[in-house]
Amino acid sequence: MLLLGWQKRVGSGKKTAASKKGFCHPMALKKRKVQGIWSSRWTFLAAATALAMGLGDYWRTPFEMGEYGGGLYLLAYCGFLLLVMLPVAVAEVRIAVRGRANPVHSVDQLVHFAKASRHWVLLPQMAAVAALLLAANYSVVAGWLLAYIPKLPAEHMAAASLETVADEFQMLMSSPEQMRFWQRVFIAAAVALSSLSVIRGMAVALRVLLPVMIIALLFVVYYAYSLGDFAGALSWLFDFRWDDFGWQGVFSALRQSFYTLSIATGALMAYGAYFPSGRSVSRQLFSLAFLDTALMLLGGFAVLALVLDQHIVAGPGPSLLFISLPYTFVNLAFGDIFGVATYLMLSILALTTVVALLEPSVAYLVERWRLSRWAAALCAGSVLLLLGDISISSLAPDSELQWASLSFMEYLDIVAAHILLPLCGFCFVMFAAWRVPKRVYGVRDHWLDNGFFWLWQALLRYIAPPALLAVLVVGLYQRVA
Repeated sequence: MLLLGWQKRVGSGKKTAASKKGFCHPMALKKRKVQGIWSSRWTFLAAATALAMGLGDYWRTPFEMGEYGGGLYLLAYCGFLLLVMLPVAVAEVRIAVRGRANPVHSVDQLVHFAKASRHWVLLPQMAAVAALLLAANYSVVAGWLLAYIPKLPAEHMAAASLETVADEFQMLMSSPEQMRFWQRVFIAAAVALSSLSVIRGMAVALRVLLPVMIIALLFVVYYAYSLGDFAGALSWLFDFRWDDFGWQGVFSALRQSFYTLSIATGALMAYGAYFPSGRSVSRQLFSLAFLDTALMLLGGFAVLALVLDQHIVAGPGPSLLFISLPYTFVNLAFGDIFGVATYLMLSILALTTVVALLEPSVAYLVERWRLSRWAAALCAGSVLLLLGDISISSLAPDSELQWASLSFMEYLDIVAAHILLPLCGFCFVMFAAWRVPKRVYGVRDHWLDNGFFWLWQALLRYIAPPALLAVLVVGLYQRVA
């Protein structure tokens, strides 16, 4: 167990009676089942990339990049990703590797070892709640993506006008039955994938799904390069526009870098608990940040090139994915084929993200309450189904589930993405930087290792906390203002 391993390193070297009997902390005894270890570094990278690649990489980040300075925004984004968010992600995974359990039990063991306040255990619990709320909203949007797969090849969509495409989306929004059908199809797929065993099922599925998504993305990028506004997309993303880059651009880059690695959802910790031993956590997470940024730029280039070619003004968010982009596809040669491929890719992307967001809750139910993965996945999926049904009902114009002109779905987004996630991220950084002992992170007694650890801990203690606090305060103000 984790605690016994520490005792061997920091104790006097004598075996106590308790250690001879295999005694460990009572909370560690609650870990009834071992979920397993990823078979390779590639499996972890595939799982983590599937988590990090969110819809925001395609419907928000590229547009904010162009709006706030292009190449300058990209430099700020990469800087925040490497100097602020990557050290936090490394702390999450290293703690998870030491705990080899779900986030709740991993943090509980560290709290016991460090003799810290028991209130720190609330952190992974709040993160799991936030992950479920995010997954509920994701399931609704993913249902819209699935609904567009049969819509794009339909006869009435061929060479349709922008008004016709907008009316099609409005018809979907005014049909709760249709939205619920596709949402339930998506949740059924998420529960089925989440119920697979970590080693024999989920690992194999993720190693297959990620290459499928990347191949589909490359096909769409080639299509956009051939028929879209290639020069306009490059200029939008990479030109240095000093006049557009200000404090608003700096904060936008900071906020997007925070959401990129899905920090504070507990999902990275849950996947990190299965990280193979003897591998470099920092190297794998650096590869994750690089791969996610590259795929984000490729996807952003494809979307922008296609939309700019139609000479329409497209803003970030659902209007891009469900009005501007469909209009573009139905008015281009072979657009129905590549449109279906795009929405299939985005649906798979949403599926892998939701499965990762479910993993903290599923792992806890399996390890703490002895549930099978099927039963645990069904319990988590039932929460998504309930919250998603309420969100769909709140989208009707005359719904009683709207308050202050905001739907229940929008309140879920405010609570999860703008309050719980940055709050959990800030508190976790304070815990990992100030309460977790150095030996927990497995630093060898070597001058180079100690130097890197000093730099990493300095970033974690003095740079990350104010940055995450800004994400919480400024982001919440902008969302509700």
